Amino acid sequence: MAEGSRRRYLVAGLVQGVGFRWSAARLARSLGVAGWVRNLPDGRVEIEAHGAPEALDRFVSRLESGMPGRVDSVAAHSGEDHDPEQPPHDFRIVG
Repeated sequence: MAEGSRRRYLVAGLVQGVGFRWSAARLARSLGVAGWVRNLPDGRVEIEAHGAPEALDRFVSRLESGMPGRVDSVAAHSGEDHDPEQPPHDFRIVG
């Protein structure tokens, strides 16, 4: 189970149809990050990630470089409004 911070990322670029979600899920699991990833209708990918701040920093660093496709930008938003008693237990592809 991931504990700590929650962050939401919006990833823009050539990130749909290139294996980006699968790679993001594999990366998250390897870093102990829980949450989900999904495609958005506008061509971006949305990620909600829960984990230790250090793990989330490593996660976003790897999202910015070393992923399939082409990442033009990663916008990060803090998620302080979540219920700390209910963090996700795994990382899923939801759409």
